[in-house]
Amino acid sequence: MVLSKREKEVIELLMLGYASKEISGFMKISPRTVETYVERLMFKLRARNRLAMVAIYIKEYKKS
Repeated sequence: MVLSKREKEVIELLMLGYASKEISGFMKISPRTVETYVERLMFKLRARNRLAMVAIYIKEYKKS
């Protein structure tokens, strides 16, 4: 599964504990667009919630 650069930016900021509104400010996009990225990530990673999404991302994409 290939994640876009923007999807990776969103999930990396989520991993740092930022809320959607804060992420939207950093990335200069609307909060709804952030939520769209989160929904797309959850679908791509087959996650049921944000916590599972981040755990799957770490396991599959952050391998050393």
